Amino acid sequence: MQDPSMRTVNRNETARSYCLVLFVSLLGSFAMGCGPTAPVVEDTSEEGISTAVMDTAVLDAQLDELLKAGQDDGMEVSVWVGGHEDDPWYARNAEVWRPVASAIKVAYLIELFNTYADQLDGVLEGAAEIVTDSTHPAIAHFNDEQQSDIRDHLANATVREVGQMMIRGVGVSNAVYNAAANVTTAVLGGPAGLTKFIHGRDPAFAGLVSRRYMQADRVIKGDNEATAAALGVVLQRVAFRRVPKTDAETTQAMWDILHVPEDAGPTGSHYFKSGSLDSDPLTRIRSGFWESPTGIVVYVVMVEQPNPGSRTREEAGLHLADVSVAVTDAVLTAARMGQ
Repeated sequence: MQDPSMRTVNRNETARSYCLVLFVSLLGSFAMGCGPTAPVVEDTSEEGISTAVMDTAVLDAQLDELLKAGQDDGMEVSVWVGGHEDDPWYARNAEVWRPVASAIKVAYLIELFNTYADQLDGVLEGAAEIVTDSTHPAIAHFNDEQQSDIRDHLANATVREVGQMMIRGVGVSNAVYNAAANVTTAVLGGPAGLTKFIHGRDPAFAGLVSRRYMQADRVIKGDNEATAAALGVVLQRVAFRRVPKTDAETTQAMWDILHVPEDAGPTGSHYFKSGSLDSDPLTRIRSGFWESPTGIVVYVVMVEQPNPGSRTREEAGLHLADVSVAVTDAVLTAARMGQ
């Protein structure tokens, strides 16, 4: 049975249009207005690339202030933000391994779409056999009702539809959202096989590891983990259309799924994947890239806490979510100011 304490929530969480004012006691206050806009800028030539110069000392102080409320409960954050060049514009604890939750699905999408690049609109081979076997490790931990829902949505889904359900989860249950990732994992050889594909794609992806199926126990075989740096490079490769051994059409298919059109606004177009875990350690992740006329900004924010600490589990999860949004806003504001 599925562990009820481990829920992947807010799967469709996006950076929708909002204004968040961050009051920082050490630094005064600053305000950020967010929301994407902008036509897709296809040009990634050197002339079209913007490099940010960020005030890292100021940003460090801002993040320290934002983390104060969770300091006694062991809250930690990893951040990676950058552009076209290999080195990030700003990094904080970016080499620390953390639970990656559903944010790892971007790497899964790369492998799924590359493996079936010529069959994106064909039914995913092997999916029906997996979802009709109630004992298969990809779905065995879901209850009977969930397994029925999974069969209905995934048995005859196309490769593109599986990718859409796995990343966006729009119009499907949380079980189907995660089972789509599990079917992807299974057809690519299970967690170990998928990890081998990911690492073989690009040596810079070595900081991501798949050890378990989504919503399976996080302890028995270990958790899915990543560093912010590795996840940042995965997103960077997609953002600048330079995923190794990936053609332009396949890359565009990934862009289409990662795109969040409702985020369109003055700061550009948004391509996004979040992740969250409510069992220990609690985790909230916001990652993706923004594209605007001034350039592309790639970002990863991973907030982790060993246990609920002084709050209830629900309160702790909500607090982590709030902190992840505030940290992301601070990081993106600093990056845009530096462009």
